[in-house]
Amino acid sequence: MPSLNKAHYIIFTTVLIDMLGMTIVLPSLPLYVERFSTSALMIGMVYSVFAACAFLAGPILGSLSDRYGRKPVLVTSIIGTSIGWVIFAIAPNIWIIFLSRVIDGFTAGNISVAQSYLSDIAKDNKDRALKLGMIPMAIGIGFITGPAIGGLLTKISTTLPFWVTAGIALLNGLAALKFLPESIKKKQIHNHIEFNPFKSLWYGLTHVKYRILIALLLATSMAFESYHSTFILYLNRAFNFDVSDAGILLSGIGLMIAFNQLVLMKHFWLHRFKPFTIQLITSCGLVLLFLGAVFANLTIFLPILIILGLFEGTLTVINGSELAAAAEEHERGKIIGVSHSLIALSQVIAPAMAGFLMDFFLPSPWALSAFWMTIVFFILFRNRNALKNQHVEAQLEKAAQ
Repeated sequence: MPSLNKAHYIIFTTVLIDMLGMTIVLPSLPLYVERFSTSALMIGMVYSVFAACAFLAGPILGSLSDRYGRKPVLVTSIIGTSIGWVIFAIAPNIWIIFLSRVIDGFTAGNISVAQSYLSDIAKDNKDRALKLGMIPMAIGIGFITGPAIGGLLTKISTTLPFWVTAGIALLNGLAALKFLPESIKKKQIHNHIEFNPFKSLWYGLTHVKYRILIALLLATSMAFESYHSTFILYLNRAFNFDVSDAGILLSGIGLMIAFNQLVLMKHFWLHRFKPFTIQLITSCGLVLLFLGAVFANLTIFLPILIILGLFEGTLTVINGSELAAAAEEHERGKIIGVSHSLIALSQVIAPAMAGFLMDFFLPSPWALSAFWMTIVFFILFRNRNALKNQHVEAQLEKAAQ
């Protein structure tokens, strides 16, 4: 079996290739869907239907990975992504587009299982945060190259980005099948698989050890998804950006995300601050950035995006790392699956809300993001003692093992 260090880079490559495939379609997807419907609400619903299915599947896929291993669930998820994009590419109408997103959504376990995998092989809490930081870094690198490639492919054919994405996902799945070792030393073969996702969600939301951390993840995701799903459309309508312009901008943001995770996370954030302090700083900063974006012209808007990318990536990593540290080993996949299910729920609600409001007031997604990030800051401040103590307890438990 390959060393854990090698396994770490294999999972990073898996996520990178997966994100590269996904980001290739980012510049063209909203404008492609606009051929079938010009409503911002309907475009938002294309994102939401994928998330609705991921919401239902998340806890189940997490539990399956606890019982049967991370590798088989991850490979299945990647192949599902490939099939979904093939159907998307040949879709003759909006309803087949929805079908493609349903298929991809029900097998959407790539990132959550990758997080569980990296948590399995982490040595301690700091190592876990650094390893989980590699996922946003992979996303950042995907953003650097993917949108630019997607913009060029769209000039050849409007459906070519989707075919390329399907092919990349297929190759990614085959590579994971051949090269990725299993991370669970002792599979939980006696674990009960709960096929009712709402029971698993209720467990995560009410368990005293997880509820605050999961609430943070949900509110944070609501803030980010409120502007993610309408971002390309906003650039087009507010600043007249075309697909190529949007691709270049996304690549620049991706470069900053990659730099943050590769350099700043280890040498600045985790070196100077405790996780809870990082959460407070970034959430407060994001509130101000989102409010600034509401009123910004293009000259101010671009620097806001750079700082926003740094803060978003950092907060996402720390939130996920703290939950993974709190999760018991025998149910880590389940708990991370629950968190991603709720993130998927935010991807159902937030795009629909943002798309609806955007039809009335163009910068409304940014105001909505500021509202949800204010809630994140409130949760952190109100539960500051519990969160600080939980981090100390996790360190003590790890030291005692």
